[in-house]
Amino acid sequence: MKKPKILIAGTGALGGYFGGRLAQNHNYKVYFLSRGNTLKLLKKNGLSVKSIHGDFKTKINVSDNPSSFKTKFDYVILCVKSNDTENLIPSLKKVVTKNTQIISVQNGIYNYNLLKKEFGKSRVLQTVSRIASDMKGNTVIHTALGIIVTGETNGKISRRIKTVSELLNVPGVKCKISYDILHEIWVKLAWNTIFNSLTAIAFARVEDLFTDRKIVRLVNDLYDEISAVAASLGIVFSKEDYKKIVTDTRTIGISKTSSYQDREKGRPVEVSYFTSEILKIAAKKKIETPHLQSVHFLVNLL
Repeated sequence: MKKPKILIAGTGALGGYFGGRLAQNHNYKVYFLSRGNTLKLLKKNGLSVKSIHGDFKTKINVSDNPSSFKTKFDYVILCVKSNDTENLIPSLKKVVTKNTQIISVQNGIYNYNLLKKEFGKSRVLQTVSRIASDMKGNTVIHTALGIIVTGETNGKISRRIKTVSELLNVPGVKCKISYDILHEIWVKLAWNTIFNSLTAIAFARVEDLFTDRKIVRLVNDLYDEISAVAASLGIVFSKEDYKKIVTDTRTIGISKTSSYQDREKGRPVEVSYFTSEILKIAAKKKIETPHLQSVHFLVNLL
């Protein structure tokens, strides 16, 4: 049986963990994209993962250019930040076929919309990832969760959804199929927009936000505005969704958001890609979003 060829585009906290787990399966051929000092360390020392599901180290086939692997891929798993997606697309077009499935394990809705435009809806899948991880050098530090949720936007369980679910369900990773992936995406988008934005602006950990009543009020105001925009698309947040997005955040085990980590490392943050897409929809639907507009302005100053 032919081994599927998988390209992990972006070997950071996300791609390093999920890609590393896939690479442990000897029935797959897994290749990694990285750059800068991380690329040098990965080439020299391999990929190291310290995880709640067990630690491991592995040598990986890694490059900064997908064409250097001299192969076409069956799957491309996109784990890069939103600000890198557009620049990566031309090099990806050289290593995919008409049957390649491009799986976005990225935050927000910007990436999926862009990828769908460039590659077509039939070749692109949007997923929701739930994981707490960081990357230092060539080492991923995985502290919580490790879940990928996928599904078709029409709610049907297609052949490709079953195939992708089977592909991603490896030890240390749980892939779930959703009958309402758009709802899942917007719940995650709301969380990211609120907590990545505020922790980036304040340069504060998640738990620190809940120590100030005014910030807690702002969290709720942002939630109300985002839920109103979602509702205009037919995506209605429930009391359970509020619990997931706001209440449970106090105890979920995520202290440093990805945007906080980016600021910590002196890297650009991607949160403006979350806020801008929601504000575009709000403008079309004529929904007032004063708090989100203010947060978007402050995020752009970063």
